[in-house]
Amino acid sequence: MTRFLRFGFLAFTLCALMSGNGFTKEPAKTSYYLIGNSLTWDTVPSQLDGDVQWHVDCGKSLPYIAAHPEKPCVKNSTLWPQALKEKQYDFVSVQPHYGSTLAEDVETISAWMKSQPNAIFVIHSGWARQVQRADEFASYVKPTEMEHSPNYLRALIAELRQRFPNREIRQTLAQNLLAYIAEDIQAKQAPFDNLADLHRDAIHMTLAEGRYLMHNAMRLALGQPLSNAGFEKTDPKVRTYLDSVLAWRETSSADRELLGRILSLDASGDRPALVAKISNETLRNRVSQLLPEIERAAKVRRSTLELEAEIEKVGGQLVCGPGGPQWLYLATGDQGMEIFDVPVMVDLYNGNNPLKGKGGRNEQITDAWLERLTNYPTLLKIDLANCAIQGPGLKHLETLSGLRELNLTLTPVTDEALKHLAGLTELRTLGLASTQCNGTGFVHLKRLKNLESVNFHFTPL
Repeated sequence: MTRFLRFGFLAFTLCALMSGNGFTKEPAKTSYYLIGNSLTWDTVPSQLDGDVQWHVDCGKSLPYIAAHPEKPCVKNSTLWPQALKEKQYDFVSVQPHYGSTLAEDVETISAWMKSQPNAIFVIHSGWARQVQRADEFASYVKPTEMEHSPNYLRALIAELRQRFPNREIRQTLAQNLLAYIAEDIQAKQAPFDNLADLHRDAIHMTLAEGRYLMHNAMRLALGQPLSNAGFEKTDPKVRTYLDSVLAWRETSSADRELLGRILSLDASGDRPALVAKISNETLRNRVSQLLPEIERAAKVRRSTLELEAEIEKVGGQLVCGPGGPQWLYLATGDQGMEIFDVPVMVDLYNGNNPLKGKGGRNEQITDAWLERLTNYPTLLKIDLANCAIQGPGLKHLETLSGLRELNLTLTPVTDEALKHLAGLTELRTLGLASTQCNGTGFVHLKRLKNLESVNFHFTPL
């Protein structure tokens, strides 16, 4: 018995010694794989924590990278066919870019998600070229071609979640960070004269401050803490400011869950009590101040959903855009922010063209019907082509002072009706082709200094 105990003690001691000398298996590092172009490279993948590989091909879209993986511009890339076949990653980041369609991006990312069934997928939004960033970010067209806009990213993620309802999909929200900073610059609350100070060329970030921002945007999306490793030469004042912007992305899961409940259309009576439970003081105070605006947004949202149902009933389409504060998109990860969505585009064209013998006019859309649009000043585009609009109903659009595009093609509108457009000073595009306008009413358009395109095709001028 004594001999047995002595043997057991020696065995235990040996195990302890082996453990202390590194014989125990270390826990596996969290693994990350990034697919994209130079805007992914601007996140500096090599400085991320853990086991990290990437496939980076400059200027290319995801479908192109999927179809042509052989020679990426970053030579130390681990080619995606090899990487995704040989390893199951914890996180996979993908970056859509110009040159693809929504359908193509959905198919490409879906194939990678199927090959990595346990990975959390991160959509790295990238960002637009400097000169078109603001317009592209505020895009109000239905997302079909890839663009750097919240609407495109939302449509992409919605399609992916429909296909993979139980998968976690995150965003870097890189373009939202730039939008937030642009607003601060305009309000003179940022250490920059303009957003170009963060760029080294037309689209890429500076090697110091710009990449510091995007590197940490990626880190936060991957669940890693902020880090200045590799960015020690960044201006301390600028870094402090950028950290304050990135801080909105550090919302705890508990606070994010509360935000989701606060922003629910069904939470009207409970909102103040829910706000009081937010643990982050800065976030709690900002949301508390925003409560009146949230209540107003909820009212508009309910009305918008009713309008959408009416538009769909007559065969049309309504496109909404984000209308909330950028800090809240960052804090929520753009989850539950639909309460701030506002109408930006109404398309009532039924696709017919009676002049070519293709179907009849949309008789459901009359002058009286247009009154439904009066209370939506956020509308930027209205397509009334081939609708039964005589002209008097255009008075209902007089309140839409921000309207940029109006299409009256194939309607029986006459010159008399153009007086209702005189105050639409933001109008850029006006379609009057195949109307009954002969030109006498164009005097009403002289105040439209922003007008860039007017189509008079087949009008009796």
